[in-house]
Amino acid sequence: MSWKEYLMERARKTASRRKRIYGIDPAHRLGDLLLQESPSLSFHEIYRLLSYILFKSPQRRLELLWKYITDKDTPVRRQQIDSLAQDLRPHLSENCRVAINYFERRNYSRDLARVPALMEKILHRTTPSLVVQPKTEEDISSTLAYCNSKGLAVFPRGSGSFAFGGAVPTRNGIVLDLSPMMAVLEVDPKTQTVRVQPGARWADVATKLEPYGLVPKTSPTSRFSTVAGWISTGGMGLDSYAYGSVHESVIAVRIARPDGFIEELNSKDESIKDLFGTEGQFGILTEITLRVRPKPGHNGALLLTFNDPGQAFEFIEKLTNGDFQPSHVAFFDREYLKRENILFAEQTQLEDPIVPENDTVLLHFETAENEQKFISFLNGNSNTISENGVAARYLWADRYFPLKAQRIGPGLLGSEVVIPREKLSKYVTKVEKLARHFKIKPTVEVIVCGKSQSFIDDEESTSKNRGFYSYLLIVSFSCDYSRTVHYVFSLLFIQLLVRMAVRHGGAPYGVGIWNTPFIKSKYSRSQLNRLRQKKHEIDPKDILNPNKFFKIKGRFFNIPSLFLRPIIFSPVLALSHFFAPILGLIARLAGPEPQSRWDIPTKEGNHGEDLLHQSAQRCTSCGACISVCPAYHITENELVTGRTKLRMAEAIKNGVRLEKTEAHAPFQCLHCGLCEEVCQTHLPLRDCYLVLEDRLEERFGSPAETVQNFVEKLDSRREFIKDIFGLDLPDWLPEKNLSRVPVIDRPADGGKA
Repeated sequence: MSWKEYLMERARKTASRRKRIYGIDPAHRLGDLLLQESPSLSFHEIYRLLSYILFKSPQRRLELLWKYITDKDTPVRRQQIDSLAQDLRPHLSENCRVAINYFERRNYSRDLARVPALMEKILHRTTPSLVVQPKTEEDISSTLAYCNSKGLAVFPRGSGSFAFGGAVPTRNGIVLDLSPMMAVLEVDPKTQTVRVQPGARWADVATKLEPYGLVPKTSPTSRFSTVAGWISTGGMGLDSYAYGSVHESVIAVRIARPDGFIEELNSKDESIKDLFGTEGQFGILTEITLRVRPKPGHNGALLLTFNDPGQAFEFIEKLTNGDFQPSHVAFFDREYLKRENILFAEQTQLEDPIVPENDTVLLHFETAENEQKFISFLNGNSNTISENGVAARYLWADRYFPLKAQRIGPGLLGSEVVIPREKLSKYVTKVEKLARHFKIKPTVEVIVCGKSQSFIDDEESTSKNRGFYSYLLIVSFSCDYSRTVHYVFSLLFIQLLVRMAVRHGGAPYGVGIWNTPFIKSKYSRSQLNRLRQKKHEIDPKDILNPNKFFKIKGRFFNIPSLFLRPIIFSPVLALSHFFAPILGLIARLAGPEPQSRWDIPTKEGNHGEDLLHQSAQRCTSCGACISVCPAYHITENELVTGRTKLRMAEAIKNGVRLEKTEAHAPFQCLHCGLCEEVCQTHLPLRDCYLVLEDRLEERFGSPAETVQNFVEKLDSRREFIKDIFGLDLPDWLPEKNLSRVPVIDRPADGGKA
């Protein structure tokens, strides 16, 4: 072999390797040269071959390294993903959907919270390798068994409405999106029970129970979160004062363990409690049976005003020690009610406030007798407290929209902690003091939750739950995530709030990723050791929701994650608290101008770019738009839903590349407006869709084929769409080649949705 032939052979091998690793071909002229059998190389061609062999590779290696750091697909990784999907597919049912496209997988890399990109990238690999949407219990079991045999991580996910990273991947792996398993399987009015799949939304459960005159014992303020998700993360919500947490309503579950084995547990099994609030560390719920109750015949709301939070909390303590029987008890501070009045004025254009701007306690009664008994007590008390009926009814009616304040935003951050009753007043005072340093005006809400004796695990827990009541304290405030420095300091403020709660004998409500440094405040040492031992026994390979909850483990030899170890994290927070006046000054200088209302851009202004950008900022990602979307129920593809379309608009603006199938998916939309009706921030979603569709069609061409296939699916599901969503589809013209789905107008009566 001559040296010229050797040079050609090396160049061909280099081209083959770069095609395999980087997915790129050599330049056109060089490619033609490499195809020649016995070339007579000129000096210029020899120089080109040597340059190609010696100097191009470092550049591509740097590109490959950058893709690795930013958790993007490389050609080799994409090949591995395709191979993994092909290998897993035979284990799943025919209707089980597997997503492999980058943007769709990337959509599952976050939950309700926005995490700064640098923090996300250096800690974890958050883009899953695959997203599996099971249709049956067997799909869940088979996926777990397969992943257990291969050592692949599995991350269960409901609607993604948690804000602490509980469903966020930490080492790629496979996301099991349980939201398509949303059926309410059986309602038994005799035993007053309901049996549901894990992805059932609370709104759907309530709708199915209504014909039987039944309601859930308790439910979250987010009606569109999943049953399994709320059981696995929190459990304290509406009517929890009378009926306790949702955990006390659980009669039986079916659970898939990490090895794929299906186990049945009932409320008498002690190990069932290990599933409550542990965020899928011990298995994935595949079916849940809940106790329900008769629908109350009375709907009585009372709002009591106080001079300061201390008075309100003293009243709540008297209430818990008394003989009164409200179903729901909640505290709202002055800032919370000021915000309510701002939102009410914007929505109705009325100048008069709807609620009094005082520290208040909201009570809800389910019988007229109990309500009258309580009113008689107030009237007979020398310190009479007046009640505001209109304000009480308004707050109670608006209870399912806790994130609507993001409309003022553009962003919203919050902290959820459980605080002992005797520390509530002192903690709220310290929150206000710390907030002044950061020039933040937080709102405070407290939900009181009853707890039965059977759910008090030990004497230590009993002492922490005096009177068997828990107090969930929620602090929230507006922010702007687009201002990086300001947003990072806002996140620091959240962590300082949790630290203060722990120092006052409290604990974080949820753990996920971001509250893992405080897990010892949530569980006693003996409880935590027992849970860790059980985790090791049933999941020795640590495949189920790993690298969080118990202990954070991350990328780059775990060095960045060391910062979140309590031994380092606690002193850092202590120093941050000490220097809060200085840090707060920096946050104030970097912060946005305060807003009291949102001037919604038009879709004509700036070609709709401002409308898309600002709507995407104000989207809470709560997932309400998903369960009411006819297109999602037909396609089971989240790319057709409101929150993902807005994320897609952001991705395009940030230069993320889309595949043609991803870009055409959003055109599967009826523009019926159901998403707008349930949107907490009242976003102009239909206008946003029109702007986005124009952008996508301009860049990726006509989606005629996708639209035609979707129309055919719609045509075959006419009765389903009419019965469930109240939509009458027009008669399609088969000979007409549709490039967009015609807009479907809802009936004047609103249909059945």
